Amino acid sequence: MSKISNKIRSAATQLSQRYKPSLALAKSVLIASAAVTLSLMGARQLGILESVELSAYDQMVRWRPDEQPDSRLLVVGITEADIQKLNQWPISDRTIAEILQKLDKMQPAVIGLDVLRDVPLGEGREELTKVLQKSDRIIGVCLVTDGSPDNPGSPPAPGLPKNRVGFADFGVDPGGILRRALLFMKPPTIEGNSSAQKHLCNDNSQVLASFNLQLALRYLQGQKIYPKLAPDQSLWLGNTQLKQLASNDGGYKNADVRGYQILINYRSRRQVANQVRITDVLEGKVDPNLVKDKIVLIGYTTETVKDLFYTPYSGRQQSNQFMPGIVAHAQVVSQILSTVLDNRPMFWFWPEWAEILWISAWSIVGGTLASRMAHPAKLTVTFGALLSGCCALSFGIFLLGGWVPVAAPALALILTGGSIVSAERFNKAGYGKAISDRVKQVFKIEIDQAKKEQQVAEITESDFFKELQQKKDKLRISKQETSEKTPSEPQEITASTPELPKAESQTDDYLAQLQEKAKQQKQRAAVTESESDSQTGVPIDTRGGAASSAETKLDDELSDLQTKAKQMRQRRGAQKMIKDEKIDTFTDKEDLGGKEE
Repeated sequence: MSKISNKIRSAATQLSQRYKPSLALAKSVLIASAAVTLSLMGARQLGILESVELSAYDQMVRWRPDEQPDSRLLVVGITEADIQKLNQWPISDRTIAEILQKLDKMQPAVIGLDVLRDVPLGEGREELTKVLQKSDRIIGVCLVTDGSPDNPGSPPAPGLPKNRVGFADFGVDPGGILRRALLFMKPPTIEGNSSAQKHLCNDNSQVLASFNLQLALRYLQGQKIYPKLAPDQSLWLGNTQLKQLASNDGGYKNADVRGYQILINYRSRRQVANQVRITDVLEGKVDPNLVKDKIVLIGYTTETVKDLFYTPYSGRQQSNQFMPGIVAHAQVVSQILSTVLDNRPMFWFWPEWAEILWISAWSIVGGTLASRMAHPAKLTVTFGALLSGCCALSFGIFLLGGWVPVAAPALALILTGGSIVSAERFNKAGYGKAISDRVKQVFKIEIDQAKKEQQVAEITESDFFKELQQKKDKLRISKQETSEKTPSEPQEITASTPELPKAESQTDDYLAQLQEKAKQQKQRAAVTESESDSQTGVPIDTRGGAASSAETKLDDELSDLQTKAKQMRQRRGAQKMIKDEKIDTFTDKEDLGGKEE
């Protein structure tokens, strides 16, 4: 068993030595990747990367190929040419009533009138009211208040019941870009005391459906598909869920998602559906097949009316930067119908933990390649290819209906690779070793000083040192008593002289023990010094003056201790000689006295 364990230990040692550089490299890559990933996730939580992610989203929308016009819709636009031809501004109530009557005769599924008629405009107010009351195919609009007393909203046209009215408001992102659609909402309460008229779109006691949702629901009723709310308050149309947008979905961070909002999945930048002008309807030039069983939307397409929106298609456009409101409503209606009837996917999003894995994976890839490649040109080309691959993969997911982070993984790839390259160059230049040695030297000085103080404390607190101090005090008292004795007491002196060699022997033993203890302390300090050097990895000859000064100070203290011991021995010898002389003197006197006697 011992042989097997030795072989296993030897093999493990060889493997660790063989793969030690790779393990160190992997460790540095993982540390850099974790630091970069955490930093980017913090930046995302603070909303720093939101504008970049939204710009990437807009670019991917522009890259997508346009789909064919939705044949279930027809847009009747009020253009600038129509205004000049009819010589009306705004279009009168009578003209609107005439257009509605002609379209209603062609039997559309539903007619959406995106024209505010809350106040009379021109002649024909009564005619318009009768048309709106008579036909149950017409859906009108109103504008929701923003809660301020100066903006109470706009009521719907008279004659329309509540179930045939929808609000025409959109949720616009900062910068004025239209990316989200409101399906239903509760109007906010008007602040302060307002004398504004109470109407459907400023009454916060009820939930309103949007204009585009009303049109889609009316069309789907003909397909025997009805809406329902799930227990989690999500909207279902048949077996299809229109998933509500959350505040941190996709590239959004802490977005205002009050009400029930969805991300608009644009169908086309040019023509979402077939489009005609109102003068074509008035002159009978419209094919009835374009109207029968279709959703017809009527609204302004001229720039004279400020019913225009920036969209993701507006980027880098010199002209046609705006999308008319009636066309934006057509985009949302087409999206709802395509989702329910054609299985066109709604936008979906990853949970936060999946986004973290996505970002950290690209970070590890960047760090690994940067550590493997030393040639700058190859590294640059490789990173360019990786960035292209990251964007291509994100765009492929986008084509499938998924919006995943794009800017964050690209930044993780670049930052981690750049940090690895910078660290390697820093270490090769010697700066890292110099700083490391300096730090180790500082800590070594502190460690040596602490160990020296600890050793001195151990010596002074030891029982041997305390016993030595007691013996020293007794010896001092004995010396004082001896010096105080007079020459007239030779018997006592003579009687005490046999004990002097014993006291001197004890003193010599203590001094020898003291020297031995000093020698042991010196050896212990040397062993501690060598262990400290092996732990810190600093060679003995490169520690500078700090370590050597600590050793010198310790040697000086030991030398002083030895010198004091030597002086005590010499003092004891001198005292012995004096006592011997006194004894001889007394002896001579006795001899002389005897002779005289």
